[in-house]
Amino acid sequence: MSEQHSHTSHHLPRSYWKLFSSSTISNLGDGMVVAAGPLLALSLTNDARLIAAVTFAAMVPWLILSLPAGVYLDRNDRQKIMFRANLVRGVVFAFIAIGAATDLLSIYTLIAASAVAGVCELFFDMSSQAILPAIVDQDSLEVANSRLYISQIISNGFVGLPFGAWIFIFAIGAPFAVNALALVIAALLIRSIKVRLVIDAVDKPHASFSTELRQGLTWLWKHDLLRTLAIMLGVANMCGMFAQAVFVKFARDELGLGARGFGILLAAISIGSILGGVIGETLSKKLGATTAIILAYVIFGISDVIPGLFPEIWAVALSGIIMAVAGTTWNVITVSMRQRLIPPELFGRVNSVYRFIGTGSTAIGALIGGQIAFSFGLRATYLVSGFVLLVALITLSSVFFHAAKIYIEPE
Repeated sequence: MSEQHSHTSHHLPRSYWKLFSSSTISNLGDGMVVAAGPLLALSLTNDARLIAAVTFAAMVPWLILSLPAGVYLDRNDRQKIMFRANLVRGVVFAFIAIGAATDLLSIYTLIAASAVAGVCELFFDMSSQAILPAIVDQDSLEVANSRLYISQIISNGFVGLPFGAWIFIFAIGAPFAVNALALVIAALLIRSIKVRLVIDAVDKPHASFSTELRQGLTWLWKHDLLRTLAIMLGVANMCGMFAQAVFVKFARDELGLGARGFGILLAAISIGSILGGVIGETLSKKLGATTAIILAYVIFGISDVIPGLFPEIWAVALSGIIMAVAGTTWNVITVSMRQRLIPPELFGRVNSVYRFIGTGSTAIGALIGGQIAFSFGLRATYLVSGFVLLVALITLSSVFFHAAKIYIEPE
C-alpha cells in the first residue's frame, strides 16, 4: 500500500503543486484570522448572539448562494473565479485590518465584512473542488486531496492559529493584514495554473438558469449515496457550529484562557486534523469507506458531549483532536467520492446542491448556538449537539448502508 501511495504521488503534475502552494499560503493567513477573528469580535462585544452572528454572516452565503453559484461555475472559467475571489477577499481583510488598527471597527461592520468574505470563500471553495479533477488523474484524487488537507491543516492550524492569536495581542490589525497579503499572492499562483481538462461551457448553448439548477437538484436527489452523505454532513456541520460559533467565549469564561492560551488550544486541536489527513486514505482502504464514514460520525457525536460534561482544557483538547481526526478522514473520503461520481459537466451544479445541504446548515447552527449559549449557558451547546448527532446517526444509518452497497465497491 505504501509503495502504491508513493508511486501515485510522483505523478501529481506541476499544476497541482501550484494549487498546493496557493492553498498553503492562503491557509496560513486564514489560520491567523480564524484565531484573531473571534478575539476581535470578543473585544467588540460580550453578547454571545453577536459573536455567533459573525460566524453566521461568514456562512450564510452557503445557504443563499450555493445553488445559483453551482450553475454559474458550470458556465464560467473556474480558474478565473478562484483568482478574482481571492483578490476581493484580500481587499476585505485589508479593510478589516485598517478598521481594527484605527479603532473604527464596530461589531456590525465586522459582521458585514465577514459576509462579503464569505461570499468570496464560497465561490473559491466550490471552484477549487471542481477544478481538481481537471488537474489530476481520477486514481490520484485521494492522494491529491489528502496532501491538500495536510498542508491546509499544518499552515492553518499549526502555524496560523497560534501566530494569529499571539500577534493579535501586540498589533490588533496585523493578522488581517497578513491574510490580505497572503490571499493576493495565492491568487497570482492560481492564475499561473495550466488546466489540462477544460469544460468548454462558455461556447455551449445553455438551458435556462432554472432548468440547469433543476438538473443539479434532480441528479443529487436521485443519487442515494451522495444525497444521504449531504444530509449527514448538514446535520454534523449544523450541530458542530452550536459550540464553535461561541467557542472563544467558552474558552475565556469556562476554561479561563486568554488570547495566547486560546491560540495554543486551537493549534493543539489541529494535531487531530493533521493525523486525519495522514491516515484518512489508509483508514478508507483498511476499514473500507463505508465503515470509516460511519465510525467518523459516531465520533462526531461522542466527542461533542465530552466538553459539555467536563469543561476542562484537557477534555476540550482531547475531544477536539479526536473529532478533527474523524472530520478530516470524512472529508478525504467523501470529497474524493464526489469528484469521482459526479460528471464533470454537472459538477458545479451537483456539488453546489451538496454544499447547500452540507455547508449551508452551518449558518443555521451558528444562530442556534448563539441562542442556546445565551439562554442555557455555554456548556449546553456541546450537550445539545452531541444528542442531535447521535439521533441523526440512528435515523440515517440504515439508508446510508443500503446506498453504500450500491455505490461503494467492496474492499
